[in-house]
Amino acid sequence: MNPILALALVLSLLPLTADPPASPWGDIRLTIFRDPYTSSDQVTICRVRADNLGGRSWSGRALAFEARALGGDAHERARGRFGLVLAPYGSLETLIALPGRHDRLEVVPIEPKGSSEEREQKVRRKPSRRRPKRPA
Repeated sequence: MNPILALALVLSLLPLTADPPASPWGDIRLTIFRDPYTSSDQVTICRVRADNLGGRSWSGRALAFEARALGGDAHERARGRFGLVLAPYGSLETLIALPGRHDRLEVVPIEPKGSSEEREQKVRRKPSRRRPKRPA
């Protein structure tokens, strides 16, 4: 095979393998537990932890989650997200409050309200703030 043709074939396949995964949830594990030192009968303060099991950094703003109280009549829910950047093989932690006292909790990942592409399009559609010209 012609070496130039082989090189062109290899270079054409590189962008397909170099794309980052669209969703971080394959690499990230979420856990939740009640904070026993700050919770009360009126509110349950929960610590939500994200552990990065992969070798890629993720923006904390892209890691949205929903915390749910299990059991009982009330199905309390609260949504949140992390700040900063989740480093490779690192972890982030945040606090979230659920009304009432709950011992059984679960946390599930959710998609953020607006993806980055949607936010960029909104910024592009924004009208300019120039003042109208005054007639002379």
